[in-house]
Amino acid sequence: MRRTKALAATGLVAALTLSACGAGGGSDDGDNTLNMHIGEVRSLVPGGSGESEGFRIIRNIYDGLYYYDANTGEPTPILAEDVQTEDNTTWTIKIVEGREFHNGEPVDAEAFIRNWNRVAYAPNALPLNYFMGTIEGYDAMNPDPLPEEEWADPETPEYGEVETKELSGLKAVDEYTLEVTLNRPFAGFSTMLGYEAFLPVAQECLDDVEACEKSPIGNGPFMVDGEYDVNNGGSLVAWDDYQGDKPNIDGVKYKTYLEGTDCWADFMTGDIDVCRPPAAKAEAAANDELLAERRIQQDDTSILYLGFPMYDEKFEDVKVRRAISKAIDREGVINVIDPDRANPFDSWVPSTIMGGGQGLCGEDCEYDPEGAKKLLDEAGGWPEGETFKIYVNDSNDNLDVFKAVGDSISNALGIEYETVPMQWPEFLAAREGHKLDGPFRGGWAPDYNMNENYLDPIYGGGAATNDFGYDSEEFTKALNDAGAADTMEDSIKEYVKAEEVLAEDMPAAPIWVEKVNYFYSERVDNVVVNPMYNGPGGDAELRIIEIK
Repeated sequence: MRRTKALAATGLVAALTLSACGAGGGSDDGDNTLNMHIGEVRSLVPGGSGESEGFRIIRNIYDGLYYYDANTGEPTPILAEDVQTEDNTTWTIKIVEGREFHNGEPVDAEAFIRNWNRVAYAPNALPLNYFMGTIEGYDAMNPDPLPEEEWADPETPEYGEVETKELSGLKAVDEYTLEVTLNRPFAGFSTMLGYEAFLPVAQECLDDVEACEKSPIGNGPFMVDGEYDVNNGGSLVAWDDYQGDKPNIDGVKYKTYLEGTDCWADFMTGDIDVCRPPAAKAEAAANDELLAERRIQQDDTSILYLGFPMYDEKFEDVKVRRAISKAIDREGVINVIDPDRANPFDSWVPSTIMGGGQGLCGEDCEYDPEGAKKLLDEAGGWPEGETFKIYVNDSNDNLDVFKAVGDSISNALGIEYETVPMQWPEFLAAREGHKLDGPFRGGWAPDYNMNENYLDPIYGGGAATNDFGYDSEEFTKALNDAGAADTMEDSIKEYVKAEEVLAEDMPAAPIWVEKVNYFYSERVDNVVVNPMYNGPGGDAELRIIEIK
């Protein structure tokens, strides 16, 4: 899961890959370090991030079983020597032998098992816990939590004694062979294995997680130089003993931009190498002849939506949700912000993802003030004297975007609205804890190239699990049927049927699908966009960047 945080400074939408013209090289001044911007990081231990910023760093200090190809989005083996299944339930994974963590520990089957168990264990309360939900034994590790009044932290679930601490579906057949047994067939399981939740972790890291958060012990091409500071950033340096293709650059310096700030001024002075202009600067940047040669644009995989709190009685009626969707002038919102930023969205899965682009939202995603008002009237109208609230995390252009959304809804439906800004951690907690009384900003970036990734992780699991309080037996059945398909191709087709259920229930209103729109400095060249890696400013393939 990568919930996207911001629209400009943290570059939630596009992961840019800076590829080299050739091997070797370096800048004329001897500085072979890339200067990047980043937002607030939640965790640097795999399984604990689940958002765009932490994953930007994690994917460069850790190697997983797969990497997602920049051209196709397909999983490409790194540590997976071979992956086999005969029934889509039991999977045998052969791991490349001889690889090590930065501290010398072996990257073997146990390195994967120990972290997958950590992520799956409910009392750890890790955001990517649900990714282990398909593995046999997950339910025993995830009982119902204690009543909320017994939680020490009102935002973090607590459990009674959970004796089961290991997934019964994980087995080390030998040192470098991992056998995974799922609790139900899932033809797309192998596509997931390049994501953060499935990375290996060193035992030393789990012995002292607090220390590992500051100085991660990875197995990838880069290491954190000293300690990483979530408020100020930090640096990565190339690992001299890396056993894969060594990076062409010496390291990366990350500068943190917190809520309400962006990297554009630093980019213009040459202090940041890749950046996306905020809305107020977008037109000037697009018309700058010097910048035009260092601009990259293309369709992206990240989406923006307005989520409905279906646990609030005001939004229980689907006609209310459909009315609000019809009241959004998507093209108008995009034009207010930046016409180059996005395209109007009429699906729940973008066309850049396998099985996406079905257009299932149809007329409900077309701006129709009269139709919207009619639907709202049929639902009994908006409660008299009640302000329509839109909750949004206060990052860069988010408030401008949802002010435009709110203006459109207000004009079409004749109701008063307000945008309610929140800091990112509080916003996430309120969404996940079902504590909002109005629609909320939602952004999503893919973890792997399959339409399922935009369906089950966002809307599945039942009312207590997703941010909307959405629960549909029909949707759950469609997901299960799709997962049990014999082949990946059949599974993708079946997941389209699950998306059709979403179109009927409208737990969220699609708004737009992002377009990549970044500028890069004169120090770097040959920018290639990786559709599967959402990190601001081009660090999806740091290992092959070349500084001029």
